[in-house]
Amino acid sequence: MSIETRKEYFYYDSGNEYTLDEFMEYVNMPENLCARFELIDGYIVAMAGNASFNHQRISGYMLRKIGNYLEGNVCEAVHDTNVYLFNENIGKCKNIFQPDILVGCDKDKMTDRGYEGTPEFIAEVVSKSTARNDYVTKLNRYMEFGVKEYWIVDPERNKILVCLNGGDKPPITYEYSFEDCVQANIFKDLYIDFREIIK
Repeated sequence: MSIETRKEYFYYDSGNEYTLDEFMEYVNMPENLCARFELIDGYIVAMAGNASFNHQRISGYMLRKIGNYLEGNVCEAVHDTNVYLFNENIGKCKNIFQPDILVGCDKDKMTDRGYEGTPEFIAEVVSKSTARNDYVTKLNRYMEFGVKEYWIVDPERNKILVCLNGGDKPPITYEYSFEDCVQANIFKDLYIDFREIIK
């Protein structure tokens, strides 16, 4: 397998869609073990390089808050774990993402490979190189496959978008800033105070 390198962060192949098995074979090649990849609509995409300190600071803060809130709950919060989005047959999975944070509540979907199915909650902290995917492609796929709540956290634009799945209708979206304390919609009394991050 070969992929075509482009100047931007995307590294698409030459037009062939890959199966789940082909994707796993590709990412496990010795020369790819130190890189990170996603499968987006059947195409292999190299993820951005090392995250900035601010990116890790924001995602780490959110993960701690969500993890503490879920302590003793059947749901679990994890980060940088593969999410396999598919309807009935995982072998036909064409979207494998690595969100900054996911909350999953189905123990049967938590496997050695990652989360095999649709999580309840996902948050992505935007980097310049990932913005288009976070705002467009991933938003559409997360809603399509039934993620109940998706947060797009964009420090560059001082914006937090909370997207609630609308089912057959467009997602319901609320916009906040880093001066706000934002409440999750699917978990009662879960708040992320972004003012704490910018202190």
